[in-house]
Amino acid sequence: MPTANRLSPDDIDPANLWTAIRSALPGVLVASLAAFAVTFGLLTQVAPRYQSEAELTIDAKAGTNPFSDPKQPQSSSDSTSNRMDKEAINTHIRSLQSPALAAKIVNDLKLKDNVEFNSALGDVDNVSKLLRLIGLGGPRAGQAEQDRVLEAYFGKLDVYAARESRFIGIRFTSSNPDLAATIPNAIAEAYRAELAGRQVEETKDVQDALLPKIEQLSKDVSSAEVLVEQFRGKTDSFNTGNKDKQTLNEQQLGELTNELSKAQAARSDSEARARSAEAMMKGGSGEALPDVQKSPLIQNLVQQRVRAERQIAEVSAALLPGHPRMRQLNADLAGLKSLINAEVAKIADGLSKEAKVAAEREASVKKRLSELKVTVVNAGPDEAKLKMLVADAQSKRDELERLQAQYNVNKNRADSKAVPVEAKLISAATPASVPVFPKKLPWAALASLATFILGLSVSILKATAIGARSGGAPRTKAPSATSRASPPLGVPALAASPAAAVTKALTPLVESRPAAEADAGSAIAAMSSPEALASHILERTPAQGGYRSLVAGETNGIDCGPTAISLATRLVDAGQPTVLIEWSFGGALLARQIGVASAPGMAELVAGSATFEDVIAAVPGTGCHFIAAGHGLGEVEAAFDPDQVNLVLDALDEAYAHIVVVGEHDAVRTLFETIEGRFDAGIIVVDPSLPVPVLRDPDGTFLGFEVADIELIKISRTTGTNDAAGRRLRDVTGAGRNQLPA
Repeated sequence: MPTANRLSPDDIDPANLWTAIRSALPGVLVASLAAFAVTFGLLTQVAPRYQSEAELTIDAKAGTNPFSDPKQPQSSSDSTSNRMDKEAINTHIRSLQSPALAAKIVNDLKLKDNVEFNSALGDVDNVSKLLRLIGLGGPRAGQAEQDRVLEAYFGKLDVYAARESRFIGIRFTSSNPDLAATIPNAIAEAYRAELAGRQVEETKDVQDALLPKIEQLSKDVSSAEVLVEQFRGKTDSFNTGNKDKQTLNEQQLGELTNELSKAQAARSDSEARARSAEAMMKGGSGEALPDVQKSPLIQNLVQQRVRAERQIAEVSAALLPGHPRMRQLNADLAGLKSLINAEVAKIADGLSKEAKVAAEREASVKKRLSELKVTVVNAGPDEAKLKMLVADAQSKRDELERLQAQYNVNKNRADSKAVPVEAKLISAATPASVPVFPKKLPWAALASLATFILGLSVSILKATAIGARSGGAPRTKAPSATSRASPPLGVPALAASPAAAVTKALTPLVESRPAAEADAGSAIAAMSSPEALASHILERTPAQGGYRSLVAGETNGIDCGPTAISLATRLVDAGQPTVLIEWSFGGALLARQIGVASAPGMAELVAGSATFEDVIAAVPGTGCHFIAAGHGLGEVEAAFDPDQVNLVLDALDEAYAHIVVVGEHDAVRTLFETIEGRFDAGIIVVDPSLPVPVLRDPDGTFLGFEVADIELIKISRTTGTNDAAGRRLRDVTGAGRNQLPA
């Protein structure tokens, strides 16, 4: 098994630890005070740094775009301000840190002559002088003076923007408090002047670019409009002058269409009146015609007829029908009726003639409309070309008007010197009276505290690793040889201690066992018989703790059960409490051979569904104890915690002097890898009758792993060697079948 011991918090002696801390405390305090003094002394040699800050706000006014259309409605100041998003603010921040603006400030304030910005002139403080002496300070070789000054300038400048605002802060740090306040104010004023000049310059450039375009467009508009008028005269497509700007043909076409509608309505009305008059004349009721009743002549004749009829009625009472007066009145009445009928006939004939005139007028209008339609259709290409010329002239006219309006607006803006984007200085920088660097007392106290914590930590680690432990021996000693007598078959000796260990599976592992006294090398020892193997292991058994042996075949086809049983029984015969564990994924073959129950076993124990009392059985006819593989160990192995397996094995170490684990090659290899090789001996069983495997483990390896501090033993499974083991196994299995059911 590896010799490294696992430390446990129970090994620490608090009294020894506190004694070690008290002894180291004076030295730690002295080192802390020294760190305070050294830090404070170094900071006094550093020139103080003062910091001042100027605050700007960026405001955007309406109409900031010199190329905007003056005819379009302008945005309000609020919506314009909303366009000052974070990208625009960041642009102003970068502009405030531009090299051109920095060069202007450097030249205006003559920072080249200041030793703080030009390290070639000297040192600012003693620390800078010391750094120059050791080669870490001073100007770099080949660096221009302008670059050196700008590098120092930008190193002291900090321009930032507050979140969710158009506020920009300009912060500058210098060893001169007046200079620290002067530079931010100078930057703010220079940038404000630059913004104003930049807008005026941009407007002037726009005006210079617009003027040639306006002149050229004026010529183009004149030419286009002249061409339109010439084409109108050529094609006789004059405008009527109305607001719709229709051509003469279009207007005439519309008027004829309206006239045709009126003529059709008049014809329909005349024909209806004529038909009605004709029908009433045939029925003898012509006097009821509306046109007849409207006639004054008819109305007068009707009145005369009524008077004549009344006179005849009055006279007929006194005169006979043959009386001359009666004949005269009847003759007058007949004449009046004849006149009335003649007038009614004239009116009806007039209605018929009026209907014919309306029909002829409708036909005339239709003819004129058809002729005009032919004219319009024939003039279609000319009209289309004329529309194109008019649209071209109109577009040029609109563009000319837009440019002229824009030119006038920009001219007014340039004359008034309006600044659409303005930087306002809302807070000027003032000289600071308290330096921001260095903070001598806080930094010295921090260095002292760090030194104290570091020294105390080192002292605690040193005391923990060396002087504060209780000797490194386990709290619970392994049972002596006399106390390791075989326990009764009915109650295993492991019933109390290991069971308690399993119930505490989530607690830290128990103390590790000390390594074997002899130095176990990586060389493979060859054994000729189980007796020699047992004697060899007994010689290697430590005085305290258990000894773990892992028995595995060289290949999967080798049965290691007889070898493991022979080893376990000989160890028991030598007075060593021994437990034999079967670790197999494919089934409980060894349990069936011995004749004990195949479950519960290691699978249930590791999974926590069984206790030690449930899984430990006695091998019939021997003093050896046995733990079967259990059901589903392969599935459990893929899910269990390696610490749980180590916990079970450590608990068995407390009760048994020897643990012998045996199983299939692949199964024990997985176990060996899972618990990181925590075995004292690795026993390789070879079978000379089988072909030599192609992939044989080289010397110093076990189950394909390079190992150290593990005893490697190889034993041959020969017929002569295993006769006694075979008889012992047959005796054991026979007794098991008689005593315990399989």
